[in-house]
Amino acid sequence: MTWTGASLRALAIVLYFVIATVWLPDFVSRLGFVEGSDLVGDLVVPAVWGVGLFGGMWMLRIGQRKGSI
Repeated sequence: MTWTGASLRALAIVLYFVIATVWLPDFVSRLGFVEGSDLVGDLVVPAVWGVGLFGGMWMLRIGQRKGSI
């Protein structure tokens, strides 16, 4: 693997985790149905964050098994 390829893969991984665990939960928390109810916000936003986090970890594991990262 070249330095360029490794750098691009690392950048893609970082961007995924920033989008899935920072930007997307913040975006969801500002939606009308979530913002209007504390209970819904307390359930939906952590669920979105968790799906993004565990989905990314699962994709990293699959990439590791295939030898692509």
